[in-house]
Formats: sequence, C-alpha cells, structure tokens
Amino acid sequence: MENIDDLFGKESVVEESTANHRRRVRDSIERNPDFAGFADYELLEYLLFATIPRKDTKPLAKNLIQIFGSLSAVLHADYYELIRVDGVGDKTAHLLAHVLPIVVRAEYSRFGDICLTTPAETAKYLSARFLGQTKEHLLMTSLNINDAVIQTDEISSGSVDSATVDIMRILRVADRNGAKQIVLAHNHPGGTMGFSDMDLEMTARVISCCILTGIAFVDHFVFSGNKYVSMFGSDMLASVVEMSKRQCTELSQFLSK
Repeated sequence: MENIDDLFGKESVVEESTANHRRRVRDSIERNPDFAGFADYELLEYLLFATIPRKDTKPLAKNLIQIFGSLSAVLHADYYELIRVDGVGDKTAHLLAHVLPIVVRAEYSRFGDICLTTPAETAKYLSARFLGQTKEHLLMTSLNINDAVIQTDEISSGSVDSATVDIMRILRVADRNGAKQIVLAHNHPGGTMGFSDMDLEMTARVISCCILTGIAFVDHFVFSGNKYVSMFGSDMLASVVEMSKRQCTELSQFLSK
C-alpha cells in the first residue's frame, strides 16, 4: 500500500514532465514559426495549452481530430459540438470555436477603409473570408458609388447554384446597405476552379435584377485554395451578359402583363 507522500511525489513528477514537454513544444514553435514539420494534432495540442493547465493535451488533440476528421473541421465546429467531446470543458470549447472568426477579423482589419477598383484588389480583400472553409459559401460585398466597401454579407451556405440562391435576399441586403454596386464571390472547397453552368445561370439572374433595380454588378469570383478566377476577367462575360439580357426581357414582359 502506498502512502500519501508517495502519491504526491508521483503527481509532482507527472506535472514536471508535462511542464518540460510544453516547454519543448514552445521552443520548437519559436524555432519554426511557419510550423514546418508539425503534425496537425501537435498544433492543436499547443492551442490547448491555453485552457488546460498541468495536463498532457496530446491525447485530447488526437481525439478531436479523429472525431471531426481534420484540424480544419475542429476549428469550424461550434461550441455545442465541441463541449460534447469527453475532456473538452467550457473554456476549451469557447477557445476552439472562436479561433477562426478572430483570425478572419484580424485579416480584415489589415485593410481598414478600402476601395476595390481592380479584380486583384477585390480578390485579395475577399480571400480572407474563405480561409479554411470546408463548405461552399456565397458572399456579397456592397460598394458605394466611389468603389468603397460598405459591408460583406454571407448570402448562403452549402451548395451555391441557381436553385438555392435567394435572389431577393441579395436585393434586400444590397438595399439595406445602400449599395450602388455589388460583388459576388463563392468558394469551391473541393479544389475545382472555374464556373459551373449553374454559377453562370445564377449570375445572369442577379445581373438581370440589378439592371431592373439600378444597382451595378461588378464581378463574380470563385476561390479555391489560394487561387481565384474572375468571371468578368474570363471569356464567359459575353455569354453571361447575353443570358441576363434575355432573362431581363422575359421578366419585363411578364411584369407588363
């Protein structure tokens, strides 16, 4: 039978071992600020140091990645998904659920008041919003008459096509923001670049509505990883404009009946 002193002595050894391990991890990160050579679970383990003191966080980090499937999925999980995982407390769930929103906010804060006058400037501004996203999102940026950004809003999440995009929501948000111009952007998490037929049809519908309401349609971007393509910077512009004119004529005829 062990006595109390022995038990406390063993706990002290465990805490000292954990402290030494954390020191080695921090030292390694300082030597490799770009995280070269680190596994995803090691980066998550490092994050967990902030909310779980005096305990080995490696098993929990590995378990979280196994449950959610990837580091990205862990950081996209919400508080209520995280808190159900054994070993994740309130502080840890709050931290992990808010890491990416804080990073995105930090990226946007670099721009301050900004005018978007070229496709390259617009792409640079919007790319941060798709950072680490695993689902498809459609965003709309409202601009004033001087090309200054008013606000960027999420229009839909999931599948972006002509059947699921709420055109009326786009118009309502643009009107709420006092937009004189709008830019659409969505991502392809699967890595496919370019616009689908549904993307073109949806864009044409938006352009038609913009023509009728007096809002200028600037461009539509697709992002995949660190690459992007501008619809109006490609050879698809003519077909989309022609499609929108046809839809606009049909809509005008319908409204005149």
